[in-house]
Parts: sequence; C-alpha cells; structure tokens
Amino acid sequence: MIPLIDVKVDPSFPEGVPMDMPAEDEISEEGYGFFRGVWDISGVTHEEARAIVEEERHLAHLVDQVTTTPEEFEAVAGAVESGDPDSLPAGFAERHPGSEILEIVGDGDREEGVLDGLEIGVAGLSFALSSVGCFPAASCRSHASGGSWSDRPVVYFAAERLTVHWLTPLVRDSGCGFGNGSDRGKLLFVEAPSISRFMELANQVLNQVERQSYNR
Repeated sequence: MIPLIDVKVDPSFPEGVPMDMPAEDEISEEGYGFFRGVWDISGVTHEEARAIVEEERHLAHLVDQVTTTPEEFEAVAGAVESGDPDSLPAGFAERHPGSEILEIVGDGDREEGVLDGLEIGVAGLSFALSSVGCFPAASCRSHASGGSWSDRPVVYFAAERLTVHWLTPLVRDSGCGFGNGSDRGKLLFVEAPSISRFMELANQVLNQVERQSYNR
C-alpha cells in the first residue's frame, strides 16, 4: 500500500527560479539550504545510482505487499530503514512469517543499513539527480505517522539551468512537478503525489543517460 496524496503538481519548466550549483564555501557539515540531518551525496556515479534505484524498488515492493494503510506502510518502511524490529506493527511477524522484510530488519543489531541512509521513496531520485550533476540538498517521502516536515514527497536540489531543461520532460512524463525552493538558497524541488512517481522519475533519468550514451 504505497500512499497516494491528493495534490496537483506543475511539471512545466520552473521559470524565475534561481538555478546554479552552490559554491564549495556555501556547503558545510549541515549541507546546503539550512536543512538539518543531511549529508553530501554529490558526485554519484551512474552505476551507484542504478544500484540504489534497484534496491529501492525492491524494498518498496516488499513493503507494499505487506501493508494496507499509509500508517502501516510508514511503520514497516521505517523498520526496514532503521533495522528496528520494534518499529514493525504489532503481530507483523506472526502474520507474515515468510516475509523477506523480517530478514532485512533483523534482530535490532544490523550492521549494514539500506539505501545509504536515505528514505525509501526518495533515495533513488536523490542518487539519480546527483549522477547527472545536480546537488541534492534534502528529501522527505512524507510520513503518515506525524512529524513530517513535508506533506508530500519532495527532493530539494540545486542544478544548472541546462540540466533542469533536460529534466523537464522526464519530470512531466513521470507525473512529478517542480517547485520553488529559493527561500533556502539557489534551490528548486521536485514533488509528487506518491513515491511511485519518484521511483519512475529516477528510473527515467538513468534510462535517458543510458540511451544517450548508447547513441553517441
């Protein structure tokens, strides 16, 4: 049960939004754009982005199979991300004894994380954007459990104007939209009514790169 939010998005090229990459001295340990709890994932290779996109699709599918409400989706996704079995809904192990989710979550002492520490639903797009020269600044899939800083899935990023032009038809075709994030610096964001659209956009970005490389 991947949550779907009733929101309209605008896929047109975001005219009037300042576009440029941040200077090195503008990026600190707190990242760029006055966000907290972020880290630098710039300079991602195409292969690294593809691996995260595929891992994310697999995890999202597993969570989708065993949940029926947005609250359940959030609880199970959070447990997968944190490796915390106590975050799973009550009785989950008994209802889904053969689920791969239980193996991934583990017993609470998992050594390796998933998706390089990013959230299911925004990790793949963040990595895909980085792989085409953008600077992801922050992301949120929107959380049904409360305390979410965004009411819809968003990825804030910096990019040069030509890159945004290149992205625009892919954003439109995947059912996503742009927004103005310039109150936090030279940033814009992509938004969507569902992380399914974000995962589709991430895949389209990588596919387009592969097509262009093949045709050269």
